[in-house]
Amino acid sequence: MNNDIPINNTTYANELYHPGLIPYDSRAEEIRFNKILKLIGRNKKILDIGCYDGSLGKLLINNNNEVYGIEINKESAKLAKKRGLRVKVQDATETLGFKNDFFDIVVAGEIIEHILDTDFFINEIKRVLKPGGQLVLTTPNMASFGRRILLLLGKNPHMEASLGFPPEARAGHIRFFTKGLLIRYLQHKKFKVLKFTSDVVNFNRSGSLMSSFLANLFPTLGKTLIFLAKNQKQK
Repeated sequence: MNNDIPINNTTYANELYHPGLIPYDSRAEEIRFNKILKLIGRNKKILDIGCYDGSLGKLLINNNNEVYGIEINKESAKLAKKRGLRVKVQDATETLGFKNDFFDIVVAGEIIEHILDTDFFINEIKRVLKPGGQLVLTTPNMASFGRRILLLLGKNPHMEASLGFPPEARAGHIRFFTKGLLIRYLQHKKFKVLKFTSDVVNFNRSGSLMSSFLANLFPTLGKTLIFLAKNQKQK
């Protein structure tokens, strides 16, 4: 990427998150998906924000859920449609193209860390959620075991100086969360946190050494923050 040229979300997403790039066949992603599936259950009308290629959405459909998706990358959206999702090609930072009180559940998986105006993002989620509807939100854990060790050693805990640097940390993340910060923020936005969990504790950069057992015991050390929260909007 030539960082001398201004870019927008679409340009960046099409370059960085093209189909097949994200390893959804990895063990960590499998564990994360299974936890999301358990939180959601069956027979729900769901919006998957940033649905990518529909890998998670297809699993939700298999559980007899009706799944809608929004995805900024056109090629990924095509794959998601083939997997049965009702997909709109859209930037998640814009107004969601759905009616008020439309969904039982909104899934925002690995997306809030890319959002500048998180207030607008969460307000839109609340708008399209039914009163009492639920939000499943996942995001990288800034206080994961690996990041804590890197900070202790005075090294960069996978944070980015720009959209293209350093190359090994490039992911487009502009927000960084801990369990406590995200709980306080969700409460501030009138959500009741029902459950918090994590996926794996990583012991090396590649993720080849990890433990889901330790993530269950000590979720604040896990790679990913996984929340289930209830929309407290009144009818």
